[in-house]
Amino acid sequence: MRIVLLGGGVHPIPPTGYGAVERILADLASSLAAAGQEVVILNEVRRERTRDEIPFALSVPRRLRGERYDVLHAHTPVVANRLALAGLPFVYTSHSRHWYYRDRWTHQWGYWLERRAVRRARSVIALTDPLARTMRAVVRPPLPPISVIPFGVDSEQYRPAWERRTGLRALGVGVVAPFKRWHLAAQATLGTGVTLAIAGPIVSRTYAEEVRREGDHVRLLGEVPDADMRALFAESDVLLHPSAVEILSATVLEAMASGLPVLGGTGVEGVVESGVTGWRLDDRDPAAFITAMRERIVALVRDESMRRQVGDAARAVARARYSWSSIASRHIEVYRSVAAPIATGTGGSR
Repeated sequence: MRIVLLGGGVHPIPPTGYGAVERILADLASSLAAAGQEVVILNEVRRERTRDEIPFALSVPRRLRGERYDVLHAHTPVVANRLALAGLPFVYTSHSRHWYYRDRWTHQWGYWLERRAVRRARSVIALTDPLARTMRAVVRPPLPPISVIPFGVDSEQYRPAWERRTGLRALGVGVVAPFKRWHLAAQATLGTGVTLAIAGPIVSRTYAEEVRREGDHVRLLGEVPDADMRALFAESDVLLHPSAVEILSATVLEAMASGLPVLGGTGVEGVVESGVTGWRLDDRDPAAFITAMRERIVALVRDESMRRQVGDAARAVARARYSWSSIASRHIEVYRSVAAPIATGTGGSR
């Protein structure tokens, strides 16, 4: 099959810096190609501004004119809705936190676009079971088929360096913004002897200062190059992931592949198995969530064998459940289910 993967027109694929969806698309393209599929990435970057998705999306039907393809696979709602408007059948994967987090009108707009994209797709890929259930509950029927397929992780690039671990290093990875709730992780590590390094772009300087005020044990690293990021995963002892609005976090999968126990709340639901690969803690009450995280951190600090046991289990799950070869095979099954009704070779005639 010839598969066109559509970017969002905001970041390059693969990204040169921050850009989780773009990194996922690059890895998916490589894995599909390794499985014998013909893959084209359609994307154009202007100034790496969020609003650049709109002119890119408007141009997509023209860009597809004359392009031979069997399947179009969109990953952003503006592009997906433009395909629908042009009458171009597509597969849709949603990566948006707007299913769960809407505190301003732009988020409500994004939520509307997400539901519309799901309803108009030929087939939908939900990254987790909870997201699939949410889609079925809130999107007006009739719905297309919804398959649950996560993205993958390269467990050869992400691997533990047990000899460099001290038992006293916690890691957080993601943008420094209020919805990530880094202040809760900072409070949970305070007084435990554990340092907390947070790697990710600082998008809110006001919030960054709030996190820094939690104590000298917190280090905000900013955006970290890929090689340094892999080293941080390798030598840290636990991943703290307090965000409540994730769908599926690449950070969590990279931590698991690196042999890190993962502590989190709603944001790790469906990925982390409590007591096996980490702990999914009740985060409805922030104070209780902080206490539960602190208790787990202290227990891990005191028990090297527990850290190793949970880390080994996390890595085993990452390799078995989230290998890119397996993920690509499952995508191909979805593509085959929709490719036949799409007239191959007529991408430019629509």
